Amino acid sequence: MTQRLAGLKQRWRRWAIRGRIPEPQPIRLRAARIYVFPSRAGFALLITLLVMLIASINYNLSLGYGLVFLLGAVFVLHILHAWRGLHGLELRLAPAEEIFADAQSAWHLQLRNAQRHERAGIVIRSADGQALGSTDLAANAQALLRLNLPGQPRGLRQPGLLTLETRQPLGWIRAWAHIAPDAPVLVYPAPHGEHPLPSRGQDGGDTGAGLASPQADDFAGLRTFQPGDSLRQVAWKQLARGQGMLTKVFASQQRPECVLDWDALSDEMDIERRLGQLTRWLLEARQHGLRCSLYLPGRRIGPGEDATHYRACLESLALHPAEADDAPR
Repeated sequence: MTQRLAGLKQRWRRWAIRGRIPEPQPIRLRAARIYVFPSRAGFALLITLLVMLIASINYNLSLGYGLVFLLGAVFVLHILHAWRGLHGLELRLAPAEEIFADAQSAWHLQLRNAQRHERAGIVIRSADGQALGSTDLAANAQALLRLNLPGQPRGLRQPGLLTLETRQPLGWIRAWAHIAPDAPVLVYPAPHGEHPLPSRGQDGGDTGAGLASPQADDFAGLRTFQPGDSLRQVAWKQLARGQGMLTKVFASQQRPECVLDWDALSDEMDIERRLGQLTRWLLEARQHGLRCSLYLPGRRIGPGEDATHYRACLESLALHPAEADDAPR
C-alpha cells in the first residue's frame, strides 16, 4: 500500500512538472507548468463580491454593480500578473558546500529574469511547504539565494522537489510551479565518535593521537610519486630528465602519518558508526594538514594530504556499502 501511494505521488509530481524527474538544468518555467488558484484572501474577496452582487440585484443598486464588476476585473488582471511573475523564469541549483548526513545542506539557487518586467515576491518552498527563501527580481537581472534544505542519508542524493510561488501584486492569487532539479551530490557520513585521532610514524608503528611539530623545511630527498601528493612538490627537473614522477620530501614532512583503519575500530560498532568515526578523523586530519591514509574493506587510499586526496576519501566513505563487506584490502 505504501509503495502504491509512493508511486501515485511520483506520477502526480511528474505530471505537475510536465517532464522527467529529475529534470536537466537550467530549468525554464514554461506556461503549462504554472498553476494559479485563489488564496484565502482571494476566496474571501470572491464571497464578498457574490454577496454584493446579490444585494445589488435585489435592491437594483447601480453603484453596487459597478463596484462588483470593477473588483472582478481587478481579480482577473491579478491572475495574469501572478502567472506572469513566474513564466519564463530560469533557475539553476548547485550545492554551496560539503554536505553531511542528517544535517541541513546549503545550496545556491540562481534565478535569472530575462524579461523586461520585474518579478516581485518570489518565494521558494521545500516539499513539505516550509519557506526557504524569497527575493525580488528586477528586469533583466539575476539573484543568488542560499537555501538550507533538510538533511538526507549518506550516498548519492538529489535535492528533491522545490516549489516556487508568488502572490503579487495584491495577494488574492497564488501562482506556483514545482521543480525537481537534476543536481546529484554526495552526502558524506555524519562525523561523530570519541576515539582520538590515530597516527603512524615513519617506521610503521602506532604513535597515538598526538600531532608532531614540523621541523624546518629542509630538503630530505625524493620518493616515488603517489596519488594524493601535491603537484607543488613534484620534482619537475627529474621528470624532464626522464627519471619518472618523483615527489620532493622535506624535513617538515617526516611527522607521523595518520592512518584511518576500518579494522582498528571495535567490532561492536555498526557500519554507520564506523563510517562516522572515520569521517570525524578525516576532518580532523584535514584541519591539521596531516598526511593520512584510509583503509576500508577492499580498498586502500593514500597516503596523501591535498584536497583531491581528502575528497577521494570522503567519497569512498559516502559510497561505502550499507551491508558488511569483509573483502581483503
